[in-house]
Amino acid sequence: MLLLFPLLLFSNVYYNVVPMATASSKIESQGRALLQWKATLQTQHLLNSWTFETSPCNWTGITCRYLLLHPHLWATTITRIQLGEMGLDGKLETLNFSALPSLRVLNLTANNLHGSIPAAISALSKLISLDLSHNNQISGSIPSSLANLTRLERLHLNGNNLSGTIPREISRLSNLQSLSLSQNFFIGPIPSVFGNLTKLNFLYLSGNNLGGSIPVEIHNLVNLKEFDIVYNNYITGPIPASVGNLTKLNSLGLAGNQISGLIPNELGKLVNPKELYINQNNINGHIPPSLGNLTNLEMLYLWGNYITGSIPHEVENLVNLKELFISLNQVTGSIPHGIGNLTKLEIFNLWGNGSHLSVR
Repeated sequence: MLLLFPLLLFSNVYYNVVPMATASSKIESQGRALLQWKATLQTQHLLNSWTFETSPCNWTGITCRYLLLHPHLWATTITRIQLGEMGLDGKLETLNFSALPSLRVLNLTANNLHGSIPAAISALSKLISLDLSHNNQISGSIPSSLANLTRLERLHLNGNNLSGTIPREISRLSNLQSLSLSQNFFIGPIPSVFGNLTKLNFLYLSGNNLGGSIPVEIHNLVNLKEFDIVYNNYITGPIPASVGNLTKLNSLGLAGNQISGLIPNELGKLVNPKELYINQNNINGHIPPSLGNLTNLEMLYLWGNYITGSIPHEVENLVNLKELFISLNQVTGSIPHGIGNLTKLEIFNLWGNGSHLSVR
């Protein structure tokens, strides 16, 4: 027993000293990579706390985590970079992503970043959240290698100058819960393979130059709460009846496109929607009575279409309705008397439907 004690003691010293030195070199290499990126920025003064004199774990916007690699082996690593709304001016291409293998959150929203999204960003294999939104000058296409970030739950690239088609490879991001590509210059159709993103809660595609029809595969997105493709797109074809399967939907934004055909009766199957924006399209036919089932609805925008027929009396069931716009259509007949009982209704606009409307 006495002979074994020195061996055990040596073993403890080995695990406490040598591995900690290895861990230290790891955090130092991550810090060097960030300092090299800082040196390329036009606004280095905004990151004054980033110096060799202090640990990267104490720098502005940096979060570290201690990882237990062995009963006596700990490693310090950077897991979050959160530098939103800092006014940083520079490029992403100069950041060595491969030096940050444990990064889980990268938030650079609302800065002045420019250049492209480098394919090398795919080295961040543990990334859960990537937010590059509202930089305005990030341009080029979405690299297909982004699809290698299979742990991503949040991908926000909205408010930039991105162009090209939306890569089908994004459908491989099967853990995505929030995808925002709004306010860019994407062209082409909404990829039908988006139907594979079954964990999606939020899908924002507004303010692009997208065309084609709404893919019927959208019915697979059973967890979707908000779907927005409003304005500056050129979506054609009908509203798929399969939209009625999205029973968790809170907001449906289809306004300002070239959608045609009827309002599907299946919209009445939706349980939760508070907002329904179908205005400024080429919708025709009658308002389906099934919309009266949407008793949680607060905003109903149908204006600027080619809707005909009368307003169904089932609209009286929309007891939470605050705004109802049916203006600039071809609605005729009489206005249901019960609309006057909708006590939460603040705006009811029927302007531009001709002189064939009356109150019953």
